[in-house]
Amino acid sequence: MLQRRRKSNVKRWAAWTGGILAAIILALDLIEIDDVVMAQGITEPGQKIYIDSPLSRVIKRIVAEAGDTVLAGDVVVLLYDGDLRAEVAATDKQLKGAVATLKVAQARLAHLEEQPTEEKLRIAESQLEQARINLKARNQSLERARHLYLGERLWSQDDLDRAQTNYELAQANIKVATENLNIVRRGPLRSEIRQAQAEVQESEANLERATQDLEAAREALDLATMRSPVDGIVARQDLHPGMLAGQGQIVMIIAGLSQHPVISAWMGETDAWKVHPGEPVEILSNLFTDPEEFQGLGQISEVLGYAVNEGGARTFGLEVNIVNTPIPLRYGSTADLRIVVGQRSILQTIFGIESDNAIEAGRGVDVPVRSRQSGPPTIAKPQDKGASKPSNTPTSS
Repeated sequence: MLQRRRKSNVKRWAAWTGGILAAIILALDLIEIDDVVMAQGITEPGQKIYIDSPLSRVIKRIVAEAGDTVLAGDVVVLLYDGDLRAEVAATDKQLKGAVATLKVAQARLAHLEEQPTEEKLRIAESQLEQARINLKARNQSLERARHLYLGERLWSQDDLDRAQTNYELAQANIKVATENLNIVRRGPLRSEIRQAQAEVQESEANLERATQDLEAAREALDLATMRSPVDGIVARQDLHPGMLAGQGQIVMIIAGLSQHPVISAWMGETDAWKVHPGEPVEILSNLFTDPEEFQGLGQISEVLGYAVNEGGARTFGLEVNIVNTPIPLRYGSTADLRIVVGQRSILQTIFGIESDNAIEAGRGVDVPVRSRQSGPPTIAKPQDKGASKPSNTPTSS
């Protein structure tokens, strides 16, 4: 009797224990909790403006340092420009000289094309008339000298010779004045006009070349002054005065104020397949001693489809839009991210069993592809069961 009673008690306790365990297992299977994927990220500007050096030059001065607020058009960096200013001054002098040379050539051409002028004709005719009058007077003097020398013997041979020479000079002056009048009436030769035109064309070409040289020198000088294209805050400064900035090298990064900050994050490849754009994110910023008390909210905007090797581990990149934070996050600050990808029962979480919904959602996701001609692509949203297979073509946001 006693042995039977003991066996009955054992069976009863075994049944009670099995029932309690079954109830616990059933409860663990029915109670669902958030399925979370952890990630880490850095707060970065939503709009990054890279201020890179257009020339290979030494930095003369950093006008706006990290943390300074700048407006569009403000000077942020000055490169060494002493030789560029000298080049502008030299080319400006060359331009002024080219302008003066062109004016002289144009004036000479205009002078030739206006020939003969009425004034020059009158002067040439007047010179010829004076030469005729002088010849007539010299002829009379010669006749008188001959009469006085041959007839009355009052003049010497030298006086006669002098009168003869003056008469011959007057005849030569007549020829010169006549030829000069003919030249004035004829005007300039075609060869002279062509030469003057060629000089004008050459002067115009020199002026154009000097103008281009001055414009190029001024553009190079203007490039030495680097300005901010947008309103923003200097988020990072890579170079300092006295350092050589290579052409295309980034000097600083400006965070544009037209877009809100974002978190550039990375997550391990384990469970990365469950993360999709649009899913909520809990932001635990390391700015605070107790991140849980200052928890922020965000939303995934982009998931990169290719893993990279970071510190010996494969990670996937993603971008998170900041929806709400108790205090604005500082640029460069780090944060832990809890990405809520769905719900799983406690039992599934303990044994690492994935839910059917997560698996179906993962099957409906295409690998994102970045396009060089359009905006950043998005990842296709999971479709319901029975829906048609989504296209592999990425959409631009």
